[in-house]
Amino acid sequence: MYSINLPTKIVFGERSAGLAPQELAAMEARRVFIVTGPGRTASSEALGELKSELEKVGLTYVHFAEAEADPSISTVAKGAALYKKEGCDSILAFGGGSPMDCAKGIGVSVAEGRPIEDFIGTGLVFTKVLPPLVAIPTTAGTGSEVTNAAVFSLEAAGQKAKKGTVGTTLFPRLALVDPLLQVSMPPALTAATGMDALTHAAEAYLSSGANAVADMFCLESIRLIGANLFKVYQNGDDLEAREAMARASTLAGIALSQAGLGMVHGFAHAAGALGGLAHGLANAIILPFMMQSYAPVAESRLKAIGRALTGKASISALDSAKAVVDLGDSLDIPHNLKAAGLDESLKDKVFDDAKGYKRRGQSPRLYTDGELYELYLRIWAGSVKE
Repeated sequence: MYSINLPTKIVFGERSAGLAPQELAAMEARRVFIVTGPGRTASSEALGELKSELEKVGLTYVHFAEAEADPSISTVAKGAALYKKEGCDSILAFGGGSPMDCAKGIGVSVAEGRPIEDFIGTGLVFTKVLPPLVAIPTTAGTGSEVTNAAVFSLEAAGQKAKKGTVGTTLFPRLALVDPLLQVSMPPALTAATGMDALTHAAEAYLSSGANAVADMFCLESIRLIGANLFKVYQNGDDLEAREAMARASTLAGIALSQAGLGMVHGFAHAAGALGGLAHGLANAIILPFMMQSYAPVAESRLKAIGRALTGKASISALDSAKAVVDLGDSLDIPHNLKAAGLDESLKDKVFDDAKGYKRRGQSPRLYTDGELYELYLRIWAGSVKE
């Protein structure tokens, strides 16, 4: 028995972002709270055009350009306070996963009348409908435009931590997936976000929560990534490949909300919070190690991942893990966390954080702490191809 919940309306295609003003107006929005990061997206020509189009249909807006990577709970609180002060009634998230997650946190804080941290790891559930939220992704990675989840940075046990929260109210009302907005991504960001999407699809497919409907999204996402990620890494102007990667990211986002994730994200969140490692890059490094370790219990599913990724009719479970490494090699992904630049002093701290990951039990193989640590030592300084 399983259930599927896909409440987000998705409009996919070139120039779909331009539909935001009329869609917001149809939602009876009047004053839009725009959430972006502080970088080049905030001052981009595309966003400038979008602001002009908002004004043309009679909408006003407030631009909050402070969503840092892995948005902090203090940033969310600042955004929520500004939203209320300015009398906004809707939210437009424009950017990668972090602005979209920040927008979700602001929406929760406004709707629930309490800070987002009250819902992180406490068991408290969301009960109020968020203000209308339109998500426009400018990267092909997180799939946050269609997910029921968001990740935030906060202090836990005296150190920085990344913690996620999940709830049906976090699904955006509308996702406008416009591949033209993703053409300008530089190669390193293209690689990291693309491997992030691959991890979402692979982990959801391997999760104990996997189901027949989510499986279709996972395998098609993996197939698209295998056929197109290296192409866009080499040539960011390849619009056909960009469209395929945008589709793959959204499909993986749909899948992870239906099936869940696993210990790849447990380790990646810890490495990101404590070592500053970019989330997609961390996932890219960790995924093949976890796949390799799942071989005794998930052989058929690992083979299916390998077939989708490589196009080979026959591939072993272990070679499927190696195929992820091969793709990473073509994208200049380091082989382990140490090679990615994490300091040796963080080694045990990262593990101590990761072992408490709340979705640890959704991985297809359950580990004792000792078994998980042995695996982690390979992730830290080993190689899948040893």
